[in-house]
Amino acid sequence: MKFKILERYTPPSLNLENLVLLTKDHWNDYGFQTMFSVDIFDNDGLKYSIGNIKIGFKDQDISTPTYKKIQKLFNNNIFDSLPSSFFSIGQDVDFYINLFKLPNEIKENFLKSLNDIIYNTQLFNVVQNEHVFNTSLMRGITETIIEQFKRVLDGKSPLSDFKFYFIKKEQDDIGSIKLQFNVYANSTPSTNIHAIIGKNGVGKTTLLNRMILSFINKSDNNEGFYQDSLVLNQYKKIKDDYFSHLIAVSFSIFDPFIPNKKEFKNYSYIGLKESESKLKEPKTYFQNDFLVAFYECMSFSAKKSRWLHAIKNLESDYNFCERKLSSLIDREENEHDDEYEKRILESIHNLSSGHASVLLIITQLVAKVKEKTLVLIDEPETHLHPPLLSAFIRTLSDLLDNRNGVAIIATHSPVVLQEIPKSCVLKIERTGKIIEAFRLNIETFGENVGVLTREVFGLEVLNSGFYNLLTKKVETGKKYNEIIDEFNEQLGTEARILLKMLVRHRDTKD
Repeated sequence: MKFKILERYTPPSLNLENLVLLTKDHWNDYGFQTMFSVDIFDNDGLKYSIGNIKIGFKDQDISTPTYKKIQKLFNNNIFDSLPSSFFSIGQDVDFYINLFKLPNEIKENFLKSLNDIIYNTQLFNVVQNEHVFNTSLMRGITETIIEQFKRVLDGKSPLSDFKFYFIKKEQDDIGSIKLQFNVYANSTPSTNIHAIIGKNGVGKTTLLNRMILSFINKSDNNEGFYQDSLVLNQYKKIKDDYFSHLIAVSFSIFDPFIPNKKEFKNYSYIGLKESESKLKEPKTYFQNDFLVAFYECMSFSAKKSRWLHAIKNLESDYNFCERKLSSLIDREENEHDDEYEKRILESIHNLSSGHASVLLIITQLVAKVKEKTLVLIDEPETHLHPPLLSAFIRTLSDLLDNRNGVAIIATHSPVVLQEIPKSCVLKIERTGKIIEAFRLNIETFGENVGVLTREVFGLEVLNSGFYNLLTKKVETGKKYNEIIDEFNEQLGTEARILLKMLVRHRDTKD
């Protein structure tokens, strides 16, 4: 690949095949002139306009524009690569997006030849104190933008903030409600998964279903996804491209979600429904759906890489680790299709219902999630034990981070809440027709499950299970040690603490 420096509005006087044109910009950055526009021509002479790049060199001062330095080094302004004293950086995310679309050979040749500091991170550290680097090349480029550049070169979608509302209008049996969702790019902990919690029957699944319906039928102006408007604090419908795709996921045969239909181009359903009136065949749906999604993942290098990353996350679970599922991406030489399929099915044979559900759903999500996808999930805890549920949530969050997506989960599980901050949790309460959403009072990320359970369910917990049993024992008037003996010492730490509190409260009151 050849590079040529070109004056603006001057046609190149040479073969355009396998050529990069660097057109001078003459933009003055506080005395420095480092800017070029980039056009790449492939082996067939097809043109790709990439965007703007800035190129500097060590010890550069304002008296020497970059193009003049290059002209002194190379006859006819043509070169194969720049010396190691030069360094470059694209000027916006689109530059790297356009570059990433090119074949790997062209892309890597370009980045290496111009000593791109995003591609070569060690070079970034070498030149970061250069005057031209800080004054010109990095003008307007923040640390956050640098991270976006890196993401794009790694094949990930650039991250963006999401700030939106879902507004459900009043119906005969239930009032209106407004739910707010804020996702912040590069936040720690991640804010790309939100949870809706509340008692059974409060309307969590109904809300998810209304979200699906409003996404499919965008003509309904009264109900749907909105953004803040700067005018008179009003709300305006989000644009059609705010989310590129919506995926509804359910682990239950009773879900109300709409199954896949040909007319729904930007909607996908992952679940047990074949149609509105028919469920999938239980004995075959897992294998069939998994194979379809798996082959989709293997057909594209980026999806293949995302699937492998997801599986490695899931392998924190012993059962997944033991299966060595990541080895499935390596198809043996001369392995026939039927042999490969047999090996795949043997690897997933006899998985528990929970592990099978997680593997299938994650594989389908990798296959289906596009950039800026909204994923709605109803009660993922149904078939999953806590460690597997945690692994699922972390894997989902990583996938959404890769694709710049968002998930909203309806759940009862404190394990889900452990994996997300309280700013991503909405508690739904309903009294008669009135329905309201609240934020929790305590931080949820990494909090104790017992604490979260009490915070979420409150009196429901105190009036049920071992809480209720201990309360009744205390009401008999027995002492702490007597109750311990009655349970044959079979009380856990939390139960003993609760028992002490109940006895102390009773005795103080008396």
